[in-house]
Amino acid sequence: MKNKNGFTLVEVLIALVILSIALTAIIKSTAQNIKDTLYLQKKTVALWIGTQIINEIQVGLRKVPDSPDSLKKESTVLNENWLWEASRKPTPNPHIQEIDVSVYQKTPLIHLIGYFYVQ
Repeated sequence: MKNKNGFTLVEVLIALVILSIALTAIIKSTAQNIKDTLYLQKKTVALWIGTQIINEIQVGLRKVPDSPDSLKKESTVLNENWLWEASRKPTPNPHIQEIDVSVYQKTPLIHLIGYFYVQ
């Protein structure tokens, strides 16, 4: 009997199957990570826009109609179009009003609530 060195064809095929399963899992994980990162980037920009709108309303740069009407506008930030909607509602305190702001792209991304003082 001769002493055989090396791998058989079956051993090589099993190693390739294991390697392909591992690489598929890595590729899927990386793709999901990229998708989640893009979603978080959009959500962060939507938060910036919503916060800016609330601040502009609080300092009087934007006028928002009373409920049920709302102010609907489009803003361009980072070369992307963002739709937002703002409305105000009374609160139990007649000097404080609630501001509701929603920011969209194709789907709603964020909903913020703020308050401002009415004299």
